[in-house]
Amino acid sequence: MLTVPQILILLAVIAGLFIALDLNRRAQLGRLAGAGEAELREEIQAEETRQIELQATATYVNSEHYVEAYAREEGGYVLPGERRVVPLIVEGTPVPAPTPAPTPDPAASAHPWQAWWRLLTDAPLPRP
Repeated sequence: MLTVPQILILLAVIAGLFIALDLNRRAQLGRLAGAGEAELREEIQAEETRQIELQATATYVNSEHYVEAYAREEGGYVLPGERRVVPLIVEGTPVPAPTPAPTPDPAASAHPWQAWWRLLTDAPLPRP
């Protein structure tokens, strides 16, 4: 039978075990909570940079210079007194690529005994 001091020590050990397990669980939760913080900060910074770029693009698109450039390049408009020049592309007739000479087939000039010689001896063919 257990004495009172033994029961108290056993209860203290069990309580210490529960406390240690709870602290371990809380520590893991704390590590998981801050795990994605760095990636999230990088993503926020990238999106802020993208926002600045988009604002600069919107400012340019709303400017007089962009409208004039778009009208000249895409729309084909010209100012009074100017002439529009359209370059013509002259296409030449394609020259067919030369066909390479067919490679000779070694099987056409081979004799059956040569294949057997290579299989049986694993040596080079004898010179006739």
